[in-house]
Amino acid sequence: MKKLFSWLFQGRPSSKEYKGCEMEKLWLKYYPPYMPHELPSLDKSLVEEFEKTCQEFKDKPAFISFGKPLSYEELWTQSLNFAGFLQKQGLKKDSVFVIMLPNLFQYPISFWGAMLAGLTVVNMNPLYTAREMLEPIQETQAKGIILLSNKLNALKDIFNKTKLQSVIVTNPGDLLDFPKKQFINSVFKYKNLFQKNGHSSGRKKLTEPLLHLTDKKSKNPYTLNNISFLKALKEGSKKKAQIQKRDFKETILIQYTGGTTGKIKGACLSQKNILSNLKQCELWMLGYLNKGEEQALTALPLYHIFAFLVNGLVFLFNGFTNVLIANPRQIKSLIKTIKKQKITVGTGVNTLFKALLKQPQFEKLDFSHWRLFIAGGMSLEPSVQKKWQSISHSPLVEGYGLTEASPVVCVNRLDEQGQELGVDQEGELEVRGPQVMEKYYKQDKETQLVLDKEAWLKTGDIAKINSKGLIQIIDRKKDMINISGLKVYPNEIENVLAGFGKIKESAVVSGKDRQGTEIVKAFVIKNRSDLNEKELISYCKKHLAPYKAPKHIEFVNHIPKNIIGKPLRRLLS
Repeated sequence: MKKLFSWLFQGRPSSKEYKGCEMEKLWLKYYPPYMPHELPSLDKSLVEEFEKTCQEFKDKPAFISFGKPLSYEELWTQSLNFAGFLQKQGLKKDSVFVIMLPNLFQYPISFWGAMLAGLTVVNMNPLYTAREMLEPIQETQAKGIILLSNKLNALKDIFNKTKLQSVIVTNPGDLLDFPKKQFINSVFKYKNLFQKNGHSSGRKKLTEPLLHLTDKKSKNPYTLNNISFLKALKEGSKKKAQIQKRDFKETILIQYTGGTTGKIKGACLSQKNILSNLKQCELWMLGYLNKGEEQALTALPLYHIFAFLVNGLVFLFNGFTNVLIANPRQIKSLIKTIKKQKITVGTGVNTLFKALLKQPQFEKLDFSHWRLFIAGGMSLEPSVQKKWQSISHSPLVEGYGLTEASPVVCVNRLDEQGQELGVDQEGELEVRGPQVMEKYYKQDKETQLVLDKEAWLKTGDIAKINSKGLIQIIDRKKDMINISGLKVYPNEIENVLAGFGKIKESAVVSGKDRQGTEIVKAFVIKNRSDLNEKELISYCKKHLAPYKAPKHIEFVNHIPKNIIGKPLRRLLS
């Protein structure tokens, strides 16, 4: 189960009154002294905050990529140039622009360029195939896109089905200095050509540290008109960008998600949503961190809402230096970067922290300057948290949120039936606050399933709250297993399995026995070959009530995961 969280993300008081209720904002009295009980009014737009930040920290590195720094002043100038180019291309205010990039300088420049030009951004996974790219681009009628050169063929396959009029292409090393630029770009290109020809030996060590992004040859032989990112910046520098003003209620980001009901949906996040969540997180973090002084590990992709908000906005607006990691799967290389860049703070997911802890070199790092690491995106195993803190002597705290809440959660109301629950009672977590989205893009029915008339958002997570106003996330509602009327939560069982030394990973789902009765089933990756099903089930029975212990164990070599390493239980059966 997840650990307890303090309600540090409370927005303005809602219209709902809790007078005489056991739950009457009881968490407020446990706030630290510096924490206000209400979110201050928003007085500056996102772009105004960005400009102010770039001026305040102009000589400080905003980002570091492959060892090269990009100052706040350079970030502002390049973003302005990119905005000028987008406007020169005819992309008008509120046009949709797709960013399909990993963690490179090109990402923040493209995002802020789009914001300055008054566009609405759609973040897209750079690993997407043509089929996966099509739906968001079609639905939003996107007018522009920036992507890596190796995805151009995929775009060709769907281009005639879209409204795209501006295509910008880049390579990973485009903004680096010689000779690193040439080396990284040539290896990136060679790797793609090499894999297309079906070869795999002889160059493995050379290409491993780079991005694992390849595509098959396009089915469409025609040439797609596009422009390089570097040329776009050059052309944009010749045209003075007209910075667009945006209303706080305007949608500035359409963030696609599987959501709480599984179907892909675009959460419409307004400027108010994002700024509110930014301020909420900022108020909490500044109790622990030093403005303008931290070196932040940015290993999670910025196109994911967690890293986008925390690293891309909160850390940035407080003058931190975000150290961009293009491929965090290269753990040994990541540890070298953490050491070289003297990281002090960072974000990550359970799988990343777990992978780092397995490396002998991790324990040899100098942890004396470490301040705070934040886990999100998936449940943090207690054993991982405990080991991390015992080795590094720095806190690893767990956050909770979802895309529809920009993403960090604030206020709650617990019950599927809309009845408020008392202390320590389980129910579905519902949240309301200034960071909660207005709707899903062009999906009214899906919106009505998760947002009620009073703007309460159903999260799809089962939770409870204790007498100090601390919440405990138990599991996903849809993943709950029903054993003869008794509730069983996969997270609890997975945490028990994580404490058994002979397994590497596990995922627990609902299964069926021969009679068709619902049972607990566990998929397990062995850490030792001598492990057997009987031994593991016996271990579980010692640490769980009999009805919770798995009745069937399936040993596998791979557990499917999403882009941030969260097990995809729905793909297991």
